[in-house]
Amino acid sequence: MSTDKAKEKKAEHHIFVELLKRDALPYRTAGGGLRVNTPTCRLELRVVLRQTQDERLDDDAGEECRFAVADFQPRPELFFLCAEFDGDEIAGVWVLPSIPFFIYSVLDEKRGCRELNLDARQKTMEELSLREYCSFFRNRWEPVAQYDLYRSFMTPWNSPDFADGWENFEDEMMALEAIENREPRSESIPIEEIVFSGAAALAN
Repeated sequence: MSTDKAKEKKAEHHIFVELLKRDALPYRTAGGGLRVNTPTCRLELRVVLRQTQDERLDDDAGEECRFAVADFQPRPELFFLCAEFDGDEIAGVWVLPSIPFFIYSVLDEKRGCRELNLDARQKTMEELSLREYCSFFRNRWEPVAQYDLYRSFMTPWNSPDFADGWENFEDEMMALEAIENREPRSESIPIEEIVFSGAAALAN
């Protein structure tokens, strides 16, 4: 088995375990695709490995973290699970809905693929890299495991209200992350800190 195939299998096993922990039930179709059924729809999951140096669009890219997929049309039910490895071990998985992957990636027309560079810095993001700006997608399984809640924030990506819905979802993910990373303390969390946030529902 090639190194890439072995890593892909390891990434798929890791993804299955993480989703099962969260009561999502991933399965493989007869055609080999990965799916998760939700109460309202069926999600398609595509595992993507970090590109090696000889696959990258830019030979001067150095150690930048890039993921490439065949060109696609974004849709809410499609997710890219981008696995980073440290040697032979999984360092993390970026659970990226196809919409932000499409928006932040670059199309290579010759190869017919879209490439996402997590280390690219964007002027529109106050010079943050995508790795920093989208950090709440790293090892975050809620968009898949609790898809209907995630979907409730979103509007069609090409609508005027998409930015507002996306911003609200980002806020909820960051609020959940703050709750999970809160240092233990003897007093309870004041209700006013969480009562207006859907992150409280995500945390349950």
